[in-house]
Amino acid sequence: MKSRSTAVLLLVLPAIAAGCGGSEKKASSPGAKVFASAGCGSCHTLAAADAKGQVGPNLDELKPDASTVSHQVKVGGNGMPSFGSKLSSAQIAQVADFVATSSRGSGKAAPFKPDKTTIASCEGQTAPTCLRQAFANIAFRDSPAKALALLATDDQAMSAVHADCHQIAHAIGHAGLAHFHGNAAEALARGAMTCNSGYYHGVIERAFAGVPRPEVTHIARRLCTSPSVTKEDFLLYQCVHGLGHGLMIYSGLDLPWSLQVCDRLQTSFDRVSCTGGVFMQNLMPGMGTSRYVRRNDPIYPCNAVAERHKVYCYLMVTSRILTVDGYDWRKTAAWCRRSEKGWVATCFQSYGRDASGFSQYQPRRTARLCLEAGKDAGECFYGAARDYANNYAGGPQSARLCPSVPARYRARCYDGVGTIVGTLHRTSAERRDACNAVTPKGYRAACYRGARA
Repeated sequence: MKSRSTAVLLLVLPAIAAGCGGSEKKASSPGAKVFASAGCGSCHTLAAADAKGQVGPNLDELKPDASTVSHQVKVGGNGMPSFGSKLSSAQIAQVADFVATSSRGSGKAAPFKPDKTTIASCEGQTAPTCLRQAFANIAFRDSPAKALALLATDDQAMSAVHADCHQIAHAIGHAGLAHFHGNAAEALARGAMTCNSGYYHGVIERAFAGVPRPEVTHIARRLCTSPSVTKEDFLLYQCVHGLGHGLMIYSGLDLPWSLQVCDRLQTSFDRVSCTGGVFMQNLMPGMGTSRYVRRNDPIYPCNAVAERHKVYCYLMVTSRILTVDGYDWRKTAAWCRRSEKGWVATCFQSYGRDASGFSQYQPRRTARLCLEAGKDAGECFYGAARDYANNYAGGPQSARLCPSVPARYRARCYDGVGTIVGTLHRTSAERRDACNAVTPKGYRAACYRGARA
C-alpha cells in the first residue's frame, strides 16, 4: 500500500526548530557566532561548533554546500521556521559559509554500525536515537523494505515513532546504503516514500555528502545504470524516481536545477521518470516550503515548465489543487479544466490517482469520486486504474476497481491497468499473460492495448 508519503524528504540544514536552545560553542568567527546564538547546536551535530544535537541531521555527515544552507535557513521546513526575517542577509551568508566550510573539513561520515538495539528495548527511552538505530538495524540485517513496511505500520500505532518518523526513515536510508554495500542505485531502487520520503533522503544524504553540484550531475548520469537495477523496468523506475527526490533534497528544493540534472540522464525513460520524483517532492505538503507552488494558481509550476517536463507535473498536480481547495472534488475538477491545452486529460488522470488513494482503494468510493469529474470521468477512471495496478504491483487485485466502473468507462479502466502491467514485463507474451491473469475475456483487448502486448 502507499505510504503516508506521496510525500518531501528535505535537506534540513540548520533546522533551527522551535525548542532548540543555544550552543555552548566558544565561537570566534562571525558564522560560528550566528550558529551559536541561533541555537543550531541543540539540534545538530557539528564538530567545529562542539555541537552534538540529535534532532536534525548531522552536519558533519551531510556536508551541505553554502548555497543549500543559505536557502534552508531562509525557507525553513521540517519543523524549522523560516529565518529570512530573523537573520540579516549577511548573517545567513556567514552561517552558511561556516557550516559548509567546517563540515567539509570534518572527514567522511562513519559507515553505519549495527548493534543489538531493538524496537522493544527502546520502550520508555526518550532519546530519539534509540528508535532510529533499532529500525536501521532491521534494514541492515534484513532489508530496507522490511524496515520501511514496519515503520509504516508503527507510525500509525506508536506515538514515539510518529513523532520522529521522517528521521527514523533517514536512518533506514543510511543503513540501507550499507546493506547494499554502498550501491546507491540498488538502495534507491528498493526504497519507498514512507514518512515523507525520509529513506531517499538518508540514501542521498550519504551518497552525495560533500559533493559539489557539477559532480552530482556526473554521478547522477551513472547512478541508475548498474545491471542489478536495469534488469527490471520497475527497479529502474524506482531508482531514477528516487534520484529525482534526492536531487530536490540535495539542492534544498531547487526545482529548475533538479530538472536540469534529470535532463542529463541517459535515456528518455530515465529523464521522464526522474522528473516524477522532482515534482512529487515539490508538491509534498508538510516537509518544507517550495518556492515553486502558488496558492492562487495551484496548477503552477505545470503551466510554467518546459513542455518536456509537463507530463509528470500534471500527473501529480491535483495533490496540490485538492489541498488548496480543501478536498472539494468538484472545484478540483474545475481547476483541471483550466489546465493548458492538451493537458486537461492528464490532470484528470492525476485526479483519478488521488481518488484511489483518498478512498483507500475501496472501488465503490473511488468510483463515486470519479463520477464527480462529470464528462471527464473516463480519464479519472483511467488514472485510478493505473494507481490500483501500481499499488498492487500488477497482482490479482490490480483490476479490482474496474468491475465497479460504469460500463461505458470499463474498457478505459482495463486500458489503464494494462499500462502498469506492461511496465512490469518485458516481452509481449509476458504482458498478455499478466493481462489474462487480472482481466475478464471481454476486456483483455483493452488491457493488451494499454500494455502494448
